[in-house]
Amino acid sequence: MPDTASSITHHITFVPPNYTAYMNRLFISHTVGEGLVMTIENIMNRKSIRNYTGEPVHGAALEKLTAFINELNESAGIFGNKIRLQYIESNSDTGKLGTYGVIKGARSFFAAACKKNAYYYMEDVGYQFEKLVLFATGLGLATVILGGTFSRGSFSRAIGLKEDEILPLVSPVGYAGGKKSLLGRMIKSKSGDRKPWSELFFDGDLHTPLSESDEFAAVLEAVRRAPSAINAQPWRIVRDGGAGYHFYSAGKIEMNRADMGIALCHFEIAAAEKGFTGQFQVLEQNNVENAKYLISFVRG
Repeated sequence: MPDTASSITHHITFVPPNYTAYMNRLFISHTVGEGLVMTIENIMNRKSIRNYTGEPVHGAALEKLTAFINELNESAGIFGNKIRLQYIESNSDTGKLGTYGVIKGARSFFAAACKKNAYYYMEDVGYQFEKLVLFATGLGLATVILGGTFSRGSFSRAIGLKEDEILPLVSPVGYAGGKKSLLGRMIKSKSGDRKPWSELFFDGDLHTPLSESDEFAAVLEAVRRAPSAINAQPWRIVRDGGAGYHFYSAGKIEMNRADMGIALCHFEIAAAEKGFTGQFQVLEQNNVENAKYLISFVRG
């Protein structure tokens, strides 16, 4: 396992809907081996790659991935769920790991399994899985998160999915191939678009756009760059004076819950890098029209 140094720390408290304390945990942004770290730069450099060389991950990169997966599997997401992350390769034992023609040339994959119907499990799947994806980006590896266009049967067999588990997300991981296919170019042309700042970030309520000169601008831009299912970008964030930021979801499908976890991951990494400290807390906030309250970042 690589040496791990704690670079930035901040506390996160989760309070469930009855508003009694549930747990207090310490989250750490890791610097892992040789200066590798999940950073805003990783977030900005991450791209969704659908064409691969066919070469599985090997050498030092595979060793570091394996060690980091072990770390993540010992930790939990913001809402306390442990997610079972696994690296797998398509071979004679696993059989072909199908992606319905959306992915070309991939031999190795990440998979995320979790307990069925655990409290906020999809949000924690997205949160933990994105950490792994960004770590792989820091190693120079290509990925793309898949929530629907893969054969759950073949992947379930490959990871030994248990009866009480589901398999929400997988991603190829490896070395980017050459020219994109026509399908890849079509998907890429749509997935690269991002909603404008004024549709995602607000001041005081969900009707007043937040100034792009806000002190959390770099943190929120990291959120804006997050990937999402069908490019829905469901996150809506409301600044509450100087006290913090409330997260709402405008998602309309189940997979958008994982997207919210990805957004929280980006927010956490960027806020820690910029030196902001605070707690994630579930507060007594009302849902609003077309958006459901999820959690808040309270400065402190």
